[in-house]
Amino acid sequence: MNSLIALVLKNFLKYFISLAVINAFFSCSDDSPAPPPISNPASSKNTKDAATQEIRSSLDFPTVYIEELDQTQEFYKEQHETSFSYVPNKNWFSYTAQKNGILTKILLFGKPNFQPSDHYGDSMHGFVREGNPDKGPKYGEWELSRDDIVNQLTAQGLNNREAGWITIRMRGEIPQELGQTYFLVCEKVTGGKPWFGAFAFGEGNPYKPGKFWLHPEHDLVFRTYVGKTPNQVASEQKNQKIAKDLGIEQKSNLPLNPTDRPTSQTPPNQIIAQQREPVTEENEPIQKQIIEDPQPIEPKVIEAEEKPDLQVEKLNLIQPPSDEGSDINNSKGKNSLFNRLFKRQ
Repeated sequence: MNSLIALVLKNFLKYFISLAVINAFFSCSDDSPAPPPISNPASSKNTKDAATQEIRSSLDFPTVYIEELDQTQEFYKEQHETSFSYVPNKNWFSYTAQKNGILTKILLFGKPNFQPSDHYGDSMHGFVREGNPDKGPKYGEWELSRDDIVNQLTAQGLNNREAGWITIRMRGEIPQELGQTYFLVCEKVTGGKPWFGAFAFGEGNPYKPGKFWLHPEHDLVFRTYVGKTPNQVASEQKNQKIAKDLGIEQKSNLPLNPTDRPTSQTPPNQIIAQQREPVTEENEPIQKQIIEDPQPIEPKVIEAEEKPDLQVEKLNLIQPPSDEGSDINNSKGKNSLFNRLFKRQ
């Protein structure tokens, strides 16, 4: 009897251990972590773009007390336009600040691209770098769309094919230090296109403190505006008071009219040729001289060359003796002292 009970207990213990092992195995299987979800590259990119957009939207327009015109370049070549790309070495223009403060806006002179286009996008986005367009410290951000350009030109009474001033407002506090060079850099062009904008520029290096990516002697037509913080305003007022006490004259920088147009670089000889009267046989030599050499010519000299009679009349101060006077002199010459002393035999 005892042996039977011992055998039952032994088998029960064996079954109990087996059940415990099986239960533990399935419990571990249920607690195993679920496999990681398969990542979707598109959704990751959208999430990243959304995060980037949130960071960008956090930058607001700077708060300033005084806004002043700083740098300006207003010479342009007629019928010449250029654009920005997002590709390095084709995406910037530079200027050198002459005021301390915060960059508030940059104005470019131009017009919108044609639409639809295979080459020009709907908008461009970028930032400002200090000292170098690729490696310099990065400040703020800006954006400009074709719709912005159209709306701004319409407000100026212009149509889509007329050039006017285009305002790019800056977001964030972009420092401006006197004597420091800054670069407006295009980072992105939307619509999968490589270019944006139709902006006017000048040739012959009209703005030496800066340049445009297209050519070292090409400069965009632009204006930069600098804002002053309360501390900067107080510091400048203190400096102005010191200058006034010392009797130092300071020139005021009056703002330009937003509707003022830049100056054309059309050669002067072409302007003279268009404004003068048609060439005739009488004035043909003078007309050719003006067109070939646009140096100013004194009107009196031209008048003297065209009308020699007037010149002769002015210089004809001594009248030659008449024939009647000549006979009188000859008659008087018969009774002269010489004839009386040396009478003819």
